Amino acid sequence: MKSNVKRWKRFKNDMTWYSFIIVSLLVLLIFTYLPTMATVYFSFTNMGTYGTEYKMVGLKNYTVLLESKSFLNAFKNTILLAVYSLVKIPLGFLLAYAINSLGRTPRQTFFRIMFYIPSIITGVSVILVFQYVLRGNGGLLNNLLSKLLRHEVTTGWLSDPAISHLGVTILNVWMEIGYFMLMCLASLQSIPTEIYDAAVVDGANGLQKMVYITIPQMKSCFSFLLVTCMIGGFARFTDLYIIGGSTTAGRPSGTLQSLLMYIYQYSFESPQYGLSSAGSVILSIITLIFTLVNVKLSGFLKEDNG
Repeated sequence: MKSNVKRWKRFKNDMTWYSFIIVSLLVLLIFTYLPTMATVYFSFTNMGTYGTEYKMVGLKNYTVLLESKSFLNAFKNTILLAVYSLVKIPLGFLLAYAINSLGRTPRQTFFRIMFYIPSIITGVSVILVFQYVLRGNGGLLNNLLSKLLRHEVTTGWLSDPAISHLGVTILNVWMEIGYFMLMCLASLQSIPTEIYDAAVVDGANGLQKMVYITIPQMKSCFSFLLVTCMIGGFARFTDLYIIGGSTTAGRPSGTLQSLLMYIYQYSFESPQYGLSSAGSVILSIITLIFTLVNVKLSGFLKEDNG
């Protein structure tokens, strides 16, 4: 009898704690897990338009995608843009290092806020402004380069297929560099000052302190930024969509069509839900693989468990 009472009390106590997370679990179940399972299921069907009749086709959708030149091109663009976006990590670190050298002064606060402001500005407005900044004829960047190089520069940063990846990377870096700077700055300021004091006593100069103390101490921060940066690179859509003229064609010449844009194309513009679902599954698998590889190579989990 007493054991039953104890079990009941333990059950009531457990349910009290579970009640705090039940809403979150239900939201995840309804809006994340169920749609994910439905997407995997639809990827094995020939569904054209939602609500129409469809049948199982096995791996046909995956075969069609892997043999499609447009899908492989979108895959290549996605990987390249994700890799190019990694430049935000060293740039964010250098900015944070420079700002941290100012000490905890009003000047540091000023620069920290100024560099972070682009991260809170509406993305669409920034993209529209940069379409003017990176314009081939009369763009602000080309005007600046013309004055510095003393000859006219008419580079089409967003219209030339050969360098469009560089153009959208410039845009992406400007929008998100503040976040990377802030994360690196927080990690920098968490390093114990006693380590630097001991290094000074041993005769270490500024470069040696950066290489042998600062960078190793920020390993966990770099690991986190590496994973999140790659995931963000795989999810590029809004800026590429607007730059391409609000179409999923990935203008110019398909060089800016990402996997997410390809999936969107066959979900809304030319509905073939079987293909778009298969594309979503492939994108999820790619993201998972790159995340696991990054975490493994960085030793983040091992360090965390230690």
